[in-house]
Amino acid sequence: MKRIMAVVTTAVALSASALIAAPTAQAAEVSLRSFTWSAEKDGEIHVLYEHWDRNSLPSDVTLRVRAKGGDAVLATLGLEDTGRCTTASDCEEQQFRTGPVELPALGVYTVDLVVRAGTADEVVDRDNGELNYGLDPELIATADRQRVSYDHRVVTVDGTLVARDPNTHEKKPFEGAGVYARYKSQDFVTTTADKAGRFSLPFDFNGYETDARLDVWFQENLVSFPVTVRKQPLNVTVDTPARSVTAPYGSDVPARGTVTRTADDGTRKPAGGVGVLVDGRHLTSTKADGTFSGAFPATRNGTTRLELGQEPWFEKAASPYDFQVKTAATSTFSAVEAGVDKYRKVTFSGRLGVTSGSYPAGTTGRVSIDHSRDGQNWTSAGQFTATYGVPFTRAAPLKGSAGSYWRLRHLGATGVESRVHKLGRQYTEIRSDDVTPEGVPKGTKLTAKGTLMRKSGSAWKAYAGQKVRVYFKAATRGAVWTELGSAKTLTNGTFSKQFTALRDGTWQMRYTDTVKTHYASSGREDYVDVR
Repeated sequence: MKRIMAVVTTAVALSASALIAAPTAQAAEVSLRSFTWSAEKDGEIHVLYEHWDRNSLPSDVTLRVRAKGGDAVLATLGLEDTGRCTTASDCEEQQFRTGPVELPALGVYTVDLVVRAGTADEVVDRDNGELNYGLDPELIATADRQRVSYDHRVVTVDGTLVARDPNTHEKKPFEGAGVYARYKSQDFVTTTADKAGRFSLPFDFNGYETDARLDVWFQENLVSFPVTVRKQPLNVTVDTPARSVTAPYGSDVPARGTVTRTADDGTRKPAGGVGVLVDGRHLTSTKADGTFSGAFPATRNGTTRLELGQEPWFEKAASPYDFQVKTAATSTFSAVEAGVDKYRKVTFSGRLGVTSGSYPAGTTGRVSIDHSRDGQNWTSAGQFTATYGVPFTRAAPLKGSAGSYWRLRHLGATGVESRVHKLGRQYTEIRSDDVTPEGVPKGTKLTAKGTLMRKSGSAWKAYAGQKVRVYFKAATRGAVWTELGSAKTLTNGTFSKQFTALRDGTWQMRYTDTVKTHYASSGREDYVDVR
């Protein structure tokens, strides 16, 4: 790549700033309207002051020069010719110059504006302006490329900045000076010249730019580089759907393929992150390997178009992919079964198919698991994707109750529903469960007891003749629950079982040996300290 180089010089170094920072601890906090900057005259550097504050006179003003980031004052400067103004309003908008500034080294310094220095009324506006201590700055810059693309997005500008020393008049590196770059209306990229006056400015393009120029400057020194943005052509290969598709109305037809780009070296390479649209709607985006996979709803007959979205760095494919869709077949549910287990988990199984006709392999449909308390008013309890012709088993996010209604509903096709299933079991509950006594010596007999109840209608009744299991988990790291024994409930639903206390741990009673008409239940976790 051919490198571009330009040299620009100027005889005047100017910089203006009105930055406000925290004042010194001894001074009042201020935000002065007056401001300072630096200028050259007769081969010497001065500080210029422009007066905008009506509560002071220029004769009240002192300027302190510091290194950036430091507190040591390197020079204290007064203003010349301040006697021409007797009131503050007389001096408004007027400029005053200091005598020549002498500093130990070339660089960019900060200027504090001090009013009534050394008095009880002293105020300080820190970092009021910048002092560029150097004459005849010279900016030399080179760009590492003239063209950007998807493969090469960064233009790096390297260069040096030098200036003539006001004391010795030798040309030296201009350390600490800020160099800026901008491409059209994009944000500034900034850097600072190092001790050798060198700088490097990487500029990251985003692909939306058009051919223009990259400007790099310091004060009035400007270097411009032409930059060309190359858009890489895209190509799309569609694996599916075919040019003619028959699919159930409301089903999701699979779309898969690959998008490649013509790289800078002329070869075909994968194009990642490219949007794929069907009939103008976003379907998906390509993966890093250029492949894409998605599905679009078959809701109308006629021509359907698959095309690529407009992305930065890329041109669109030469032509879209058009195909014909026919929605002759009707969706239907078959072999649907539903049940609720003892842990209140509701599960559906079945198959989504068509009443007639065929469909492309991989065609899917969105299915809602609907719930109703009365069999009339339905709400969705969850959704899943079913592949046509492939058996499915899905659990509902909603837990089962004592008795309610459930069904499946095709979200893309109106009126396609499964038969209604009424599901439910009776609730059970372990009450008054306890392990006693508490805080016992090792070897002591413990009694695990409680009462098992079942809900019948709105009333709770004792549940006799049922097996309740007793579990224990030791108070050691990594311990798991272990069944230690069981007890059968009496006529009044109570149960008890004795064990020997061997170690600290947690106890719990569980009713899990249920019949299909009842739910399982667990008691509370009861910790017993064994001494």
